[in-house]
Amino acid sequence: MKTEFLKVTGMTCGGCVNSLTRALKSINGVDGVQVELSTGDTQVQYDENFTTSDQLRSAVKNAGYGLVG
Repeated sequence: MKTEFLKVTGMTCGGCVNSLTRALKSINGVDGVQVELSTGDTQVQYDENFTTSDQLRSAVKNAGYGLVG
């Protein structure tokens, strides 16, 4: 298992957190997601044999949110 730390922008409510969490958990290999609405800090635990950091970042963008860094 690997943990990716992302700084997500554009979330304004709990619905955004749920939407982002669902988008990330839909990726094969993602085991856990923790999102902090107030800061945008997002941790994703995933199996690097099934997915990559780039796929996680793409899922965030495809869900309509931005990334810092």
